[in-house]
Amino acid sequence: ARRLRSLLRRCWLGARLLLAALRLPEAACEAAATLGTERLDDSLQRTLGRAAEEEEDAPKSEELVLAIDVGATRTKLLLCAMTVGGCSPGRVRRLPPVPTARLWQNPALESEDKFDPEGAPARVRDYLLTCGVVSSRLRPPPLLG
Repeated sequence: ARRLRSLLRRCWLGARLLLAALRLPEAACEAAATLGTERLDDSLQRTLGRAAEEEEDAPKSEELVLAIDVGATRTKLLLCAMTVGGCSPGRVRRLPPVPTARLWQNPALESEDKFDPEGAPARVRDYLLTCGVVSSRLRPPPLLG
């Protein structure tokens, strides 16, 4: 399990380094591309080591993100607790699946499908509370547009 976590951390770091390299100005990218492997490794280790030391001194805060997969018969929820500014995806908790109708339908409605998007957020909040998750701690979704 430890080796798997280490491999996942390295994959996550590799993806983040690739994104950082893609955001580099062209001149910095050209200069880095001409560095020898040892010099690049040394520079990267010093930079990341310094960043890790600074991060250890910084206060940690946690961000909760909820993923919802609405299926025909059941809805699955995945909660991810991420350290803000950290370099790993964080802890993941799979909540028990819940019947889709329980969250997204209202039996009191007269419509055939009983679909109730206006009442769904309150039912999702109630369900999260039964799982020990306070919805006000969840990060709001980004605005699209």
